[in-house]
Amino acid sequence: MQAAKLPFSAGLQWVQAAFALFRKQPLALLAITFIINFLSQILIILPLIGLPLFIISIPVSSLLMVTACRSIDSNNKVIPAEWVMPLKKPDVIRRLAVIGFLYASVFVLITFISFYPTMSALSHEDMEKISRLLSDPEYKLTLDDIPSFSISIFQYALWAILTFLTAITFWHVPQLIGWENMSVKKALFYSLVASWRNKLAFIVYFSIWGILFYVSQFLLTDLLLLMGLPLVLVAFIAQILVMVIAVSMYCGFYSSYIAIFGKPNVRTIAP
Repeated sequence: MQAAKLPFSAGLQWVQAAFALFRKQPLALLAITFIINFLSQILIILPLIGLPLFIISIPVSSLLMVTACRSIDSNNKVIPAEWVMPLKKPDVIRRLAVIGFLYASVFVLITFISFYPTMSALSHEDMEKISRLLSDPEYKLTLDDIPSFSISIFQYALWAILTFLTAITFWHVPQLIGWENMSVKKALFYSLVASWRNKLAFIVYFSIWGILFYVSQFLLTDLLLLMGLPLVLVAFIAQILVMVIAVSMYCGFYSSYIAIFGKPNVRTIAP
């Protein structure tokens, strides 16, 4: 496979293409996102095995969404059975589970590296509370329980840079495994090379999404409240906007993939 090298302005084009794809069949995309989120919430609350299952299910969910986007982009009828077809290939689910485990492990590692100086200053009691908060869904921290500590701008910057590098490394992996039937090592290699060649476009891409989330959650919310709208209505509008942006971001997985690697084969099931 040959990965195209695109200008930094491609990041904006991916976002525009993502919203255009969402407008084609918004209800179908919202529905599959709702189902995935619902199943994810069920996994999270399961004792012991819930969190590991949720982690390894993330690449599976990503592949389902981009496969749905692939079908919708070609103006095909909505056929959910087609979206799961890549998962039926031999060994695909296992490879995706490995990717989910690797991604989670790397994310935990970079978080530890970035914030270790702060975490090392916490008391044993504080660490026990944080550990319980992560493992017990019913446990809630009060304001008195929250430890007081400061995180430097350098730590935030280091965490953001490492997270960005991790994200672009794994960005195309589910598609390469599910659509191109690549091994884990090969998919990671191709994804890393393709993303690094287009790093400026990805910086623009992530920046735009960050701005959109910030505007929809803070600036717009404050503006609606100043206009005198009820808090319940403002919260509802903000939730709808976040849902639309989140689903469109999934569409961005697809738009960036086809821009770099080309459009894959589409119809696998007759309508």
